[in-house]
Amino acid sequence: MAKTIGKAAVVLLLVAVLGGIVYVLIGQDAVASGAAEPLEMPTALVTKGTIEKLVTGPGEVKPAKTEKLKMAKWRYFKSSPVPLNERIPAGTPLVDYTYGDSLVAPYDLVVLSKNLPEKERDELTEDHYVEVARVDSMHVELEVPETDIADLSVGQAVEVKLAAKENEAYDGTVTGINEVGTYGATGSKYKVAIEIPNDGSILIGMSANASIKVAEAADVLTVPVSAVTDGGEGVRFVLVQHPDGSLEPVEVETGLSDGTMVEVSGNLNEGDEVLLSDALSSGASGEGEGDGSAGGVGFVSRVAAG
Repeated sequence: MAKTIGKAAVVLLLVAVLGGIVYVLIGQDAVASGAAEPLEMPTALVTKGTIEKLVTGPGEVKPAKTEKLKMAKWRYFKSSPVPLNERIPAGTPLVDYTYGDSLVAPYDLVVLSKNLPEKERDELTEDHYVEVARVDSMHVELEVPETDIADLSVGQAVEVKLAAKENEAYDGTVTGINEVGTYGATGSKYKVAIEIPNDGSILIGMSANASIKVAEAADVLTVPVSAVTDGGEGVRFVLVQHPDGSLEPVEVETGLSDGTMVEVSGNLNEGDEVLLSDALSSGASGEGEGDGSAGGVGFVSRVAAG
């Protein structure tokens, strides 16, 4: 009974506050224009659709791995015909010896550096090497806030887009999650490794943006995030505007959000018109909020299960 009374009081207060805002705005508009015309508040329709919860963020494209390939023992140097910083197909000779089989590329790679004799027929030692970067698959690392990391797991599918090819998406996979975070002023962040097969168009050092879908709500009622108002005590409302212009506060429960639209359930129907008010909905957020800072990684979700 006490909770019912509390909710009723919240509803009355909400309507009173809204009425006061509308009254003041109408009055100001009337003074400015000389005519007390009704003020049209922004509204939106309740729609049915799909909401996805995503973890997103930027990262730098890096090779799958780098390593120093050692020379065969008891060999003498003949030549190394491959250039630096160019893609070399698997099986290409990297170093030719005066006798025996050449050192060949074990996979598609880029030669980063060489430490080889300057003269032909000089003896090769364990100090000699060819440093290579594997490029038949590439890696992107994201720094994910601790509030988001529980929704990620190895094997999840990832959509990756490159700054150089914004209209093209690459399919990737989460291959590793570092369980040791780095603490900062906004909390700890964890590195998440993503692998992308390389068709030859992905270059080392490119800028990438990754998107990992961690939840989806299909065929649900949705409203703009700014339509949801926090009434306190865990109660959330939308204000339904009827055809005659009257407003009715309707209690709702919120679900997934894509940052623009949010899933709602309650005494609502598709096509209902709801009032939008950022001023009244400044507290409309639930657990599971992400880091919305520019350039950061976080859930696109702004309002989670109520």
